[in-house]
Amino acid sequence: MIVTNMKRKSLVVLLLLAQIIGVFAQKSTKIEGTLLNNTFSKVDLMNAYTGNSNKYASANIINDKFQMEVTLPDDIYRLDFGNGAQLLLILKSGENIKLILDAENIQEIKSVTGSHSMDKLRQMSSYSLKRKTILDSINAVLQEDDDKKYWSSFAQEFNMYRQTNDDVDGYLVKTFQYADSLNTTFKSLIPNGKLSGKNTRICADELNKFLKKIDINYTPFASYLENVGKYYNFSEKDRVTDATNFYTEFDKYSKNLKDRHNLAELLIGKIIPTVKNLLHVRDSLAFNNLLNTKNLSNWSMNVYSRLHSDIETISEQKSEYSKTIKEDSQRANWIFSNSQEKVSSIVTKYQQIFNENDAYLTAKLKEDIRNNKEDLSVLIFLDMFPKEQNAELHNEVIKALHNIYPDNLMVKERWNLMNSPAGKTSIGAIAPELAFPNPDGKTLKLSDLRGKVVLVDFWASWCGPCRKENPNVTRVYDLYHDKGFEIFSVSLDSDGNSWKRAIEQDKLIWPYHVSDLKKWQSQAAAIYGVRSIPATFLLDKEGRIVQKNLRGADLERAVKQLLEQ
Repeated sequence: MIVTNMKRKSLVVLLLLAQIIGVFAQKSTKIEGTLLNNTFSKVDLMNAYTGNSNKYASANIINDKFQMEVTLPDDIYRLDFGNGAQLLLILKSGENIKLILDAENIQEIKSVTGSHSMDKLRQMSSYSLKRKTILDSINAVLQEDDDKKYWSSFAQEFNMYRQTNDDVDGYLVKTFQYADSLNTTFKSLIPNGKLSGKNTRICADELNKFLKKIDINYTPFASYLENVGKYYNFSEKDRVTDATNFYTEFDKYSKNLKDRHNLAELLIGKIIPTVKNLLHVRDSLAFNNLLNTKNLSNWSMNVYSRLHSDIETISEQKSEYSKTIKEDSQRANWIFSNSQEKVSSIVTKYQQIFNENDAYLTAKLKEDIRNNKEDLSVLIFLDMFPKEQNAELHNEVIKALHNIYPDNLMVKERWNLMNSPAGKTSIGAIAPELAFPNPDGKTLKLSDLRGKVVLVDFWASWCGPCRKENPNVTRVYDLYHDKGFEIFSVSLDSDGNSWKRAIEQDKLIWPYHVSDLKKWQSQAAAIYGVRSIPATFLLDKEGRIVQKNLRGADLERAVKQLLEQ
């Protein structure tokens, strides 16, 4: 017992000594900075991790320069200049880092010496900065592109123009309809030009109503004719080349519109002064309390004598006005959509230019990350590549960093996630191997299905939702098995007979059924982090997990899409 206690005390002493030696062995890091276009007076050194606001050092900026000396673990930090101006900084023990920065764009490192990591940070940051510069340049050229400006302006102006024309057509259609109703009133209440005394008030009220409707609905058209030229101008002299078909459709639209409006102006515009006069007379009678039977009869016959011939003609032309409206409405939609498509095609052209440059810069950044995967600087840029599409890159970098910085907070966090069931089965990850016995005791491996689209399906005979979904799974298997789709079923049963019976009852005819018959202690479930069933993992032909927990029609769509790739 005494020997044991002595050993423990010796071990504690050794550990304390190791810690003390480690502290003294750590060398200080010097940071010297020069600021161009300086507007700052102070800078703080802080941890880069979210939520940690500790200040490890501060320095005044004098004559556009600052200096710091700190003893800190190798990690990612940030220089905070205030007002949101921050620069990420990788510190390594014993380095003497010299920076030249521009206060107007603090994230662009003009020059750095004394630090391989900061030089890599500068280089990798340059790709993002170049990307923004290229994007800004392309946007500037796009905004000044003459064709883009023309078609954008045309689409915007024509859209307002067609909406106005639609409104005007709506008013004029009603005007023709009320003229037709007025004509019907003439025929029914003043047949052959004779008004029965008993119908006098009814007739006068009907005539007054329809005259007002005609006047009210024609007024917007009259205003349109007066103002349309002031607001809309589609002059032929402004037209661009290589759009013959477009302008042919536009000219048809314009001609039909003009013909309709000419017809309305010729027929209805002609009677509007008379309509207004007759309404004025009727209002005067009402104002002077003279709406007796005799005056209403005289007024009604005056309406008939002055308008019935023109109203009859207008009524006959009602369908003539309306016949091209639907066709022109469709044509106007095409003109507007086509002008928008012309804008989109121009924007797409510039987008393609940006995409080509972006793809090059992205590839260079990814190459730099791989070439410097053992440097902490790559952590700053790794998340620019979504893990779902770049699982191998993430895993490669985190493995390399963990070998050197196993205690670094960010590295440790990502390492633990990568090696957890959730990390190993995340979207984009290569599916972990499964090798378990089938109902006959033969070991089947998931990796043997590489080259096929595979559904890894965790289920059990005792699982009601699983059994309910099985008909859909078998339907998708029947549809796509011959095209390269396979199912790898993993049962969480504990009774082999129940498992076999459920396979037969549900007609799960594929050959890949495995289980270690340990129910929730299943090793396969532990590997994949499965805590509830049914649980599914859809793999592409390379064995990558592309989707999880698909059901019903979603499963069929995803399988079909993968097979077509």
